[in-house]
Amino acid sequence: MTVRKHLKRLVRERMTKTGECYTTSRRQVLRHAPGTHADPALRWHFPGNVPAATALRVLLAHAGVVDPRTSMPFSEAMVFGIAGGIGVGVCAFRYAKEDFSSFFIAGRHLWVDDAVYLTQAAGRFGLTASVQETGGGKTADKQLRAALADGPCIAWVDMAQLPHRALPAMWQGGCYHVVTMYKIDGDRAWIGDLTDAPVAIPLGDLAKARGRIKKQKHRLLTVGAGHGTPDLRGLVRDGLAACRDGLTRTPKKGYPNMFSLDAFATWAERIGAGGEHGWATIFPRGANLWRCLTSMHQFIDHYGTGGGLCRPLFAEFLEEAGKAGNDPRLRKLAGTYAGIGEAWSALAKAALPDDVPLLRQARACHVRYAELFAGSGSVDEKRAVWAELDQLAARAQDDFPLSERECADLRQQLQHRVQALVVQEQEAFAELSSVVDVL
Repeated sequence: MTVRKHLKRLVRERMTKTGECYTTSRRQVLRHAPGTHADPALRWHFPGNVPAATALRVLLAHAGVVDPRTSMPFSEAMVFGIAGGIGVGVCAFRYAKEDFSSFFIAGRHLWVDDAVYLTQAAGRFGLTASVQETGGGKTADKQLRAALADGPCIAWVDMAQLPHRALPAMWQGGCYHVVTMYKIDGDRAWIGDLTDAPVAIPLGDLAKARGRIKKQKHRLLTVGAGHGTPDLRGLVRDGLAACRDGLTRTPKKGYPNMFSLDAFATWAERIGAGGEHGWATIFPRGANLWRCLTSMHQFIDHYGTGGGLCRPLFAEFLEEAGKAGNDPRLRKLAGTYAGIGEAWSALAKAALPDDVPLLRQARACHVRYAELFAGSGSVDEKRAVWAELDQLAARAQDDFPLSERECADLRQQLQHRVQALVVQEQEAFAELSSVVDVL
Protein backbone atom coordinates (compact mmCIF):
# COMPACT_ATOMS: atom_id res chain seq x y z
CA MET A 1 0.00 0.00 0.00
CA THR A 2 1.20 3.54 -0.72
CA VAL A 3 0.32 7.05 0.35
CA ARG A 4 -1.77 7.24 -2.84
CA LYS A 5 -4.67 5.43 -1.17
CA HIS A 6 -5.45 8.65 0.71
CA LEU A 7 -5.57 10.92 -2.33
CA LYS A 8 -9.19 10.29 -3.20
CA ARG A 9 -10.29 11.08 0.35
CA LEU A 10 -8.21 14.26 0.40
CA VAL A 11 -9.63 15.39 -2.93
CA ARG A 12 -13.20 14.85 -1.77
CA GLU A 13 -12.54 16.69 1.48
CA ARG A 14 -11.13 19.63 -0.46
CA MET A 15 -14.12 19.65 -2.84
CA THR A 16 -16.49 19.83 0.12
CA LYS A 17 -14.50 22.63 1.74
CA THR A 18 -13.82 24.81 -1.31
CA GLY A 19 -16.61 23.98 -3.75
CA GLU A 20 -14.02 23.29 -6.46
CA CYS A 21 -14.67 20.76 -9.22
CA TYR A 22 -12.97 17.36 -9.00
CA THR A 23 -10.21 18.18 -11.50
CA THR A 24 -9.23 21.40 -9.73
CA SER A 25 -9.28 19.83 -6.26
CA ARG A 26 -7.19 16.88 -7.40
CA ARG A 27 -4.63 19.16 -9.04
CA GLN A 28 -4.23 21.08 -5.79
CA VAL A 29 -3.91 17.94 -3.67
CA LEU A 30 -1.30 16.48 -6.02
CA ARG A 31 0.90 19.55 -5.57
CA HIS A 32 1.73 18.25 -2.10
CA ALA A 33 1.78 14.50 -2.75
CA PRO A 34 5.24 12.88 -2.42
CA GLY A 35 6.57 10.38 -4.95
CA THR A 36 7.26 7.30 -2.85
CA HIS A 37 6.71 3.58 -3.35
CA ALA A 38 8.04 0.45 -1.68
CA ASP A 39 9.12 -1.06 -5.02
CA PRO A 40 12.35 0.64 -6.26
CA ALA A 41 11.19 0.33 -9.87
CA LEU A 42 8.08 2.32 -9.01
CA ARG A 43 9.82 4.75 -6.68
CA TRP A 44 9.28 7.81 -8.81
CA HIS A 45 5.72 7.22 -9.88
CA PHE A 46 3.79 10.49 -9.80
CA PRO A 47 0.06 10.93 -10.36
CA GLY A 48 -0.49 13.90 -12.60
CA ASN A 49 -2.59 16.03 -14.89
CA VAL A 50 -0.73 16.46 -18.20
CA PRO A 51 0.58 13.15 -19.64
CA ALA A 52 3.85 14.22 -21.28
CA ALA A 53 4.83 16.61 -18.47
CA THR A 54 4.13 13.97 -15.81
CA ALA A 55 6.12 11.35 -17.73
CA LEU A 56 9.05 13.76 -18.11
CA ARG A 57 8.88 14.53 -14.39
CA VAL A 58 9.42 10.83 -13.64
CA LEU A 59 12.45 10.61 -15.93
CA LEU A 60 13.95 13.77 -14.45
CA ALA A 61 13.56 12.44 -10.91
CA HIS A 62 15.16 9.13 -11.81
CA ALA A 63 18.03 10.91 -13.56
CA GLY A 64 18.73 12.88 -10.41
CA VAL A 65 17.67 16.24 -11.84
CA VAL A 66 16.12 17.98 -8.86
CA ASP A 67 14.87 21.38 -7.84
CA PRO A 68 17.94 23.30 -6.59
CA ARG A 69 15.87 24.94 -3.83
CA THR A 70 14.78 21.70 -2.19
CA SER A 71 16.97 18.92 -3.65
CA MET A 72 13.66 17.17 -4.32
CA PRO A 73 11.99 16.38 -7.67
CA PHE A 74 10.50 19.32 -9.52
CA SER A 75 6.77 19.81 -9.14
CA GLU A 76 4.54 19.00 -12.11
CA ALA A 77 3.79 22.71 -12.49
CA MET A 78 7.49 23.57 -12.76
CA VAL A 79 8.15 20.79 -15.28
CA PHE A 80 5.10 21.87 -17.27
CA GLY A 81 6.20 25.51 -17.39
CA ILE A 82 9.87 24.82 -18.17
CA ALA A 83 8.76 22.43 -20.93
CA GLY A 84 7.01 25.35 -22.64
CA GLY A 85 3.83 25.79 -20.67
CA ILE A 86 0.62 26.53 -22.51
CA GLY A 87 -0.24 26.35 -26.19
CA VAL A 88 -3.19 26.53 -28.56
CA GLY A 89 -5.04 24.03 -30.70
CA VAL A 90 -8.53 24.41 -32.18
CA CYS A 91 -9.83 21.91 -34.73
CA ALA A 92 -13.35 21.59 -36.14
CA PHE A 93 -14.11 19.18 -38.99
CA ARG A 94 -17.29 18.52 -40.96
CA TYR A 95 -17.83 15.41 -43.12
CA ALA A 96 -21.03 16.30 -44.93
CA LYS A 97 -21.49 12.98 -46.72
CA GLU A 98 -21.37 11.07 -43.44
CA ASP A 99 -23.16 13.88 -41.55
CA PHE A 100 -20.40 13.78 -38.95
CA SER A 101 -18.69 16.73 -37.26
CA SER A 102 -15.98 16.76 -34.61
CA PHE A 103 -14.38 19.35 -32.37
CA PHE A 104 -11.05 19.35 -30.53
CA ILE A 105 -9.27 21.95 -28.44
CA ALA A 106 -5.84 21.68 -26.79
CA GLY A 107 -3.92 23.92 -24.42
CA ARG A 108 -0.38 22.53 -24.05
CA HIS A 109 2.78 23.79 -25.74
CA LEU A 110 3.60 21.65 -28.82
CA TRP A 111 0.62 19.37 -28.15
CA VAL A 112 0.76 18.19 -31.73
CA ASP A 113 4.21 16.54 -31.37
CA ASP A 114 5.13 14.84 -28.09
CA ALA A 115 8.53 13.73 -29.42
CA VAL A 116 9.66 17.30 -30.12
CA TYR A 117 8.05 18.55 -26.91
CA LEU A 118 9.84 15.99 -24.73
CA THR A 119 13.17 16.19 -26.53
CA GLN A 120 13.35 19.96 -26.30
CA ALA A 121 12.20 20.00 -22.68
CA ALA A 122 14.74 17.37 -21.65
CA GLY A 123 17.44 19.45 -23.29
CA ARG A 124 16.53 22.47 -21.16
CA PHE A 125 17.11 20.36 -18.07
CA GLY A 126 20.53 19.30 -19.36
CA LEU A 127 19.48 15.82 -20.52
CA THR A 128 19.89 14.22 -23.92
CA ALA A 129 16.76 12.40 -25.05
CA SER A 130 16.93 9.43 -27.41
CA VAL A 131 13.95 8.31 -29.46
CA GLN A 132 13.76 4.91 -31.13
CA GLU A 133 11.10 3.20 -33.24
CA THR A 134 10.64 -0.12 -34.97
CA GLY A 135 8.01 -1.75 -37.11
CA GLY A 136 8.33 -5.18 -35.54
CA GLY A 137 6.69 -6.33 -32.33
CA LYS A 138 9.54 -8.63 -31.24
CA THR A 139 12.14 -5.94 -31.74
CA ALA A 140 9.90 -3.49 -29.90
CA ASP A 141 9.74 -5.83 -26.91
CA LYS A 142 13.55 -6.19 -26.87
CA GLN A 143 14.02 -2.43 -27.08
CA LEU A 144 11.61 -1.88 -24.21
CA ARG A 145 13.31 -4.42 -21.97
CA ALA A 146 16.73 -2.96 -22.75
CA ALA A 147 15.52 0.54 -21.97
CA LEU A 148 13.95 -0.53 -18.67
CA ALA A 149 17.26 -2.04 -17.56
CA ASP A 150 18.45 1.55 -17.07
CA GLY A 151 15.27 2.88 -15.46
CA PRO A 152 11.89 4.25 -16.55
CA CYS A 153 11.22 5.34 -20.13
CA ILE A 154 8.34 6.87 -22.09
CA ALA A 155 6.26 4.88 -24.57
CA TRP A 156 3.82 6.09 -27.24
CA VAL A 157 0.51 4.24 -27.19
CA ASP A 158 -3.06 4.35 -28.41
CA MET A 159 -4.93 5.38 -25.27
CA ALA A 160 -8.07 3.53 -26.34
CA GLN A 161 -6.16 0.23 -26.33
CA LEU A 162 -5.20 0.53 -22.66
CA PRO A 163 -7.52 -1.74 -20.63
CA HIS A 164 -7.60 0.45 -17.53
CA ARG A 165 -8.88 3.40 -19.59
CA ALA A 166 -11.99 1.41 -20.64
CA LEU A 167 -12.61 3.77 -23.56
CA PRO A 168 -15.12 3.09 -26.36
CA ALA A 169 -13.78 0.83 -29.13
CA MET A 170 -14.68 3.42 -31.77
CA TRP A 171 -11.86 5.62 -30.42
CA GLN A 172 -9.15 3.09 -31.22
CA GLY A 173 -6.50 4.29 -33.61
CA GLY A 174 -6.99 7.98 -32.86
CA CYS A 175 -6.05 8.46 -29.20
CA TYR A 176 -2.44 9.64 -29.39
CA HIS A 177 -0.92 9.28 -25.94
CA VAL A 178 2.26 8.72 -23.91
CA VAL A 179 2.77 6.72 -20.71
CA THR A 180 5.71 6.06 -18.40
CA MET A 181 7.09 2.52 -18.46
CA TYR A 182 8.44 1.27 -15.11
CA LYS A 183 9.09 -2.46 -15.32
CA ILE A 184 8.06 -5.80 -16.79
CA ASP A 185 6.98 -8.39 -14.26
CA GLY A 186 6.21 -11.77 -15.81
CA ASP A 187 3.37 -11.29 -18.26
CA ARG A 188 2.54 -7.78 -17.04
CA ALA A 189 4.00 -4.32 -17.49
CA TRP A 190 3.80 -1.61 -14.87
CA ILE A 191 3.11 1.86 -16.22
CA GLY A 192 2.40 5.38 -15.06
CA ASP A 193 -0.64 7.02 -16.65
CA LEU A 194 -1.59 10.00 -14.43
CA THR A 195 -3.37 7.70 -11.98
CA ASP A 196 -2.90 7.82 -8.20
CA ALA A 197 -1.00 4.52 -8.28
CA PRO A 198 1.00 2.67 -10.97
CA VAL A 199 -1.06 0.45 -13.27
CA ALA A 200 -0.31 -3.15 -14.28
CA ILE A 201 -1.47 -4.21 -17.75
CA PRO A 202 -0.99 -7.46 -19.70
CA LEU A 203 1.98 -7.39 -22.07
CA GLY A 204 -0.31 -8.39 -24.94
CA ASP A 205 -2.47 -5.32 -24.41
CA LEU A 206 0.60 -3.12 -24.13
CA ALA A 207 1.92 -4.50 -27.44
CA LYS A 208 -1.39 -3.71 -29.15
CA ALA A 209 -1.43 -0.19 -27.73
CA ARG A 210 2.17 0.46 -28.80
CA GLY A 211 1.64 -0.84 -32.32
CA ARG A 212 -1.81 0.60 -33.09
CA ILE A 213 -0.86 4.07 -34.39
CA LYS A 214 1.33 3.58 -37.42
CA LYS A 215 3.33 6.81 -37.43
CA GLN A 216 4.22 6.37 -33.75
CA LYS A 217 4.67 2.61 -33.86
CA HIS A 218 6.55 1.20 -30.87
CA ARG A 219 8.20 4.56 -30.16
CA LEU A 220 10.24 4.91 -26.96
CA LEU A 221 12.07 7.85 -25.37
CA THR A 222 14.91 7.54 -22.88
CA VAL A 223 17.23 10.09 -21.27
CA GLY A 224 20.78 9.88 -20.01
CA ALA A 225 22.13 10.83 -16.61
CA GLY A 226 21.75 14.37 -15.34
CA HIS A 227 24.56 16.92 -15.35
CA GLY A 228 24.61 18.72 -12.02
CA THR A 229 22.18 21.18 -10.50
CA PRO A 230 20.24 23.21 -13.07
CA ASP A 231 20.04 26.98 -13.01
CA LEU A 232 16.44 27.63 -12.05
CA ARG A 233 16.33 31.19 -13.35
CA GLY A 234 17.61 30.06 -16.74
CA LEU A 235 15.12 27.20 -16.87
CA VAL A 236 12.21 29.53 -16.17
CA ARG A 237 13.41 32.05 -18.76
CA ASP A 238 13.88 29.39 -21.45
CA GLY A 239 10.50 27.79 -20.72
CA LEU A 240 8.70 31.11 -20.97
CA ALA A 241 10.55 32.03 -24.17
CA ALA A 242 9.45 28.72 -25.72
CA CYS A 243 5.90 29.39 -24.58
CA ARG A 244 5.88 32.83 -26.17
CA ASP A 245 7.20 31.49 -29.46
CA GLY A 246 4.73 28.60 -29.45
CA LEU A 247 1.74 30.90 -29.04
CA THR A 248 2.58 32.78 -32.24
CA ARG A 249 4.19 30.21 -34.53
CA THR A 250 2.75 27.32 -36.53
CA PRO A 251 4.45 24.00 -35.67
CA LYS A 252 2.83 22.13 -38.57
CA LYS A 253 2.77 23.36 -42.16
CA GLY A 254 -0.59 23.72 -43.83
CA TYR A 255 -2.55 24.45 -40.66
CA PRO A 256 -1.88 28.14 -39.91
CA ASN A 257 -5.16 28.81 -38.12
CA MET A 258 -5.05 25.92 -35.67
CA PHE A 259 -2.03 26.43 -33.42
CA SER A 260 -1.51 30.12 -32.61
CA LEU A 261 -3.54 32.56 -30.52
CA ASP A 262 -5.24 33.64 -33.74
CA ALA A 263 -7.06 30.29 -33.66
CA PHE A 264 -9.11 31.46 -30.69
CA ALA A 265 -10.21 34.58 -32.57
CA THR A 266 -11.17 32.53 -35.62
CA TRP A 267 -13.13 30.16 -33.40
CA ALA A 268 -14.97 33.04 -31.72
CA GLU A 269 -15.98 34.42 -35.11
CA ARG A 270 -17.23 31.09 -36.43
CA ILE A 271 -19.33 30.14 -33.42
CA GLY A 272 -21.89 32.80 -34.32
CA ALA A 273 -21.40 32.82 -38.08
CA GLY A 274 -23.39 31.22 -40.86
CA GLY A 275 -22.05 29.88 -44.11
CA GLU A 276 -19.71 26.96 -44.75
CA HIS A 277 -17.52 27.43 -41.66
CA GLY A 278 -20.14 28.71 -39.23
CA TRP A 279 -21.10 26.56 -36.29
CA ALA A 280 -24.75 26.49 -37.34
CA THR A 281 -23.55 24.58 -40.41
CA ILE A 282 -20.74 22.51 -38.92
CA PHE A 283 -22.59 21.60 -35.72
CA PRO A 284 -26.32 21.60 -36.53
CA ARG A 285 -28.88 20.75 -33.89
CA GLY A 286 -28.80 17.05 -33.02
CA ALA A 287 -25.96 14.52 -32.78
CA ASN A 288 -23.33 16.88 -34.17
CA LEU A 289 -24.08 19.70 -31.75
CA TRP A 290 -24.17 17.18 -28.90
CA ARG A 291 -20.74 15.91 -29.93
CA CYS A 292 -19.38 19.45 -30.07
CA LEU A 293 -20.71 20.54 -26.68
CA THR A 294 -19.56 17.42 -24.86
CA SER A 295 -16.16 17.66 -26.57
CA MET A 296 -15.75 21.26 -25.44
CA HIS A 297 -16.28 20.26 -21.84
CA GLN A 298 -14.14 17.14 -22.02
CA PHE A 299 -11.14 18.66 -23.79
CA ILE A 300 -11.04 21.88 -21.77
CA ASP A 301 -11.42 20.41 -18.29
CA HIS A 302 -10.60 16.69 -18.35
CA TYR A 303 -8.51 15.49 -21.28
CA GLY A 304 -5.01 15.78 -19.84
CA THR A 305 -5.24 19.48 -18.96
CA GLY A 306 -5.59 19.62 -15.19
CA GLY A 307 -8.65 21.79 -15.84
CA GLY A 308 -9.07 25.17 -17.48
CA LEU A 309 -7.20 24.26 -20.69
CA CYS A 310 -3.90 23.97 -18.76
CA ARG A 311 -4.00 27.65 -17.75
CA PRO A 312 -4.33 27.02 -13.97
CA LEU A 313 -1.33 24.66 -14.01
CA PHE A 314 0.63 27.31 -15.90
CA ALA A 315 -0.41 29.86 -13.26
CA GLU A 316 0.92 27.56 -10.55
CA PHE A 317 4.25 27.37 -12.39
CA LEU A 318 4.42 31.16 -12.60
CA GLU A 319 3.56 31.54 -8.92
CA GLU A 320 6.16 28.98 -7.87
CA ALA A 321 8.81 30.50 -10.15
CA GLY A 322 7.94 33.97 -8.92
CA LYS A 323 8.36 32.96 -5.29
CA ALA A 324 11.63 31.14 -6.04
CA GLY A 325 13.11 34.14 -7.81
CA ASN A 326 11.41 36.78 -5.67
CA ASP A 327 9.96 38.17 -8.89
CA PRO A 328 6.64 40.06 -8.50
CA ARG A 329 6.22 40.22 -12.28
CA LEU A 330 5.89 36.44 -12.51
CA ARG A 331 3.49 36.35 -9.57
CA LYS A 332 1.33 39.03 -11.15
CA LEU A 333 1.30 37.05 -14.41
CA ALA A 334 0.31 33.99 -12.37
CA GLY A 335 -2.78 35.82 -11.18
CA THR A 336 -3.64 36.75 -14.75
CA TYR A 337 -3.50 33.15 -15.97
CA ALA A 338 -5.32 31.83 -12.92
CA GLY A 339 -8.23 34.08 -13.86
CA ILE A 340 -8.08 32.93 -17.47
CA GLY A 341 -8.13 29.32 -16.32
CA GLU A 342 -11.29 29.98 -14.34
CA ALA A 343 -12.86 31.54 -17.44
CA TRP A 344 -11.98 28.49 -19.54
CA SER A 345 -13.57 26.17 -16.99
CA ALA A 346 -16.64 28.41 -16.91
CA LEU A 347 -16.85 28.05 -20.71
CA ALA A 348 -16.61 24.28 -20.41
CA LYS A 349 -19.44 24.25 -17.90
CA ALA A 350 -21.53 26.64 -19.98
CA ALA A 351 -21.35 24.20 -22.90
CA LEU A 352 -23.25 21.68 -20.74
CA PRO A 353 -25.47 24.01 -18.68
CA ASP A 354 -27.25 23.05 -15.49
CA ASP A 355 -30.68 24.10 -16.76
CA VAL A 356 -30.66 21.45 -19.52
CA PRO A 357 -30.94 18.08 -17.71
CA LEU A 358 -29.55 15.96 -20.54
CA LEU A 359 -26.48 18.17 -20.90
CA ARG A 360 -26.03 18.40 -17.14
CA GLN A 361 -26.07 14.60 -16.95
CA ALA A 362 -23.34 14.40 -19.61
CA ARG A 363 -21.16 16.76 -17.59
CA ALA A 364 -21.69 14.64 -14.49
CA CYS A 365 -20.58 11.57 -16.46
CA HIS A 366 -17.33 13.27 -17.46
CA VAL A 367 -16.61 14.18 -13.84
CA ARG A 368 -17.48 10.67 -12.67
CA TYR A 369 -15.16 9.04 -15.20
CA ALA A 370 -12.30 11.39 -14.23
CA GLU A 371 -12.68 10.35 -10.60
CA LEU A 372 -12.91 6.63 -11.41
CA PHE A 373 -9.89 6.80 -13.69
CA ALA A 374 -7.64 8.66 -11.27
CA GLY A 375 -8.49 6.44 -8.32
CA SER A 376 -9.37 2.80 -7.99
CA GLY A 377 -12.42 2.59 -10.23
CA SER A 378 -12.96 -0.76 -11.92
CA VAL A 379 -13.06 -1.28 -15.67
CA ASP A 380 -16.76 -2.19 -15.37
CA GLU A 381 -17.51 1.07 -13.55
CA LYS A 382 -15.73 3.10 -16.22
CA ARG A 383 -17.49 1.25 -19.03
CA ALA A 384 -20.80 1.95 -17.32
CA VAL A 385 -20.07 5.68 -17.54
CA TRP A 386 -19.40 5.47 -21.28
CA ALA A 387 -22.53 3.36 -21.72
CA GLU A 388 -24.55 6.07 -19.98
CA LEU A 389 -22.98 8.71 -22.24
CA ASP A 390 -23.94 6.62 -25.27
CA GLN A 391 -27.52 6.45 -24.02
CA LEU A 392 -27.61 10.21 -23.50
CA ALA A 393 -26.20 10.77 -26.98
CA ALA A 394 -28.86 8.51 -28.49
CA ARG A 395 -31.57 10.47 -26.69
CA ALA A 396 -30.08 13.71 -27.95
CA GLN A 397 -30.04 12.43 -31.50
CA ASP A 398 -33.69 11.38 -31.34
CA ASP A 399 -34.95 14.41 -29.44
CA PHE A 400 -32.40 17.14 -28.88
CA PRO A 401 -33.16 18.98 -25.63
CA LEU A 402 -32.98 22.45 -27.20
CA SER A 403 -35.07 24.01 -29.96
CA GLU A 404 -33.42 25.66 -32.95
CA ARG A 405 -33.92 29.04 -31.29
CA GLU A 406 -32.42 27.79 -28.03
CA CYS A 407 -29.46 26.31 -29.92
CA ALA A 408 -28.83 29.69 -31.52
CA ASP A 409 -29.04 31.35 -28.09
CA LEU A 410 -26.55 28.87 -26.64
CA ARG A 411 -24.12 29.44 -29.51
CA GLN A 412 -24.38 33.17 -28.90
CA GLN A 413 -23.70 32.75 -25.18
CA LEU A 414 -20.67 30.58 -25.89
CA GLN A 415 -19.46 33.05 -28.52
CA HIS A 416 -19.53 35.89 -26.01
CA ARG A 417 -17.46 33.82 -23.58
CA VAL A 418 -14.90 32.91 -26.24
CA GLN A 419 -14.70 36.52 -27.41
CA ALA A 420 -13.93 37.59 -23.85
CA LEU A 421 -11.29 34.85 -23.62
CA VAL A 422 -9.68 36.06 -26.84
CA VAL A 423 -9.16 39.47 -25.26
CA GLN A 424 -7.87 37.96 -22.01
CA GLU A 425 -5.47 35.63 -23.81
CA GLN A 426 -4.10 38.41 -26.00
CA GLU A 427 -3.60 40.77 -23.06
CA ALA A 428 -1.92 38.00 -21.06
CA PHE A 429 0.35 37.22 -23.99
CA ALA A 430 1.47 40.85 -24.14
CA GLU A 431 2.19 40.72 -20.40
CA LEU A 432 4.06 37.44 -20.79
CA SER A 433 6.14 38.82 -23.66
CA SER A 434 7.18 41.87 -21.66
CA VAL A 435 8.25 39.65 -18.75
CA VAL A 436 10.30 37.35 -21.02
CA ASP A 437 12.10 40.34 -22.50
CA VAL A 438 13.52 41.36 -19.11
CA LEU A 439 14.23 37.99 -17.51
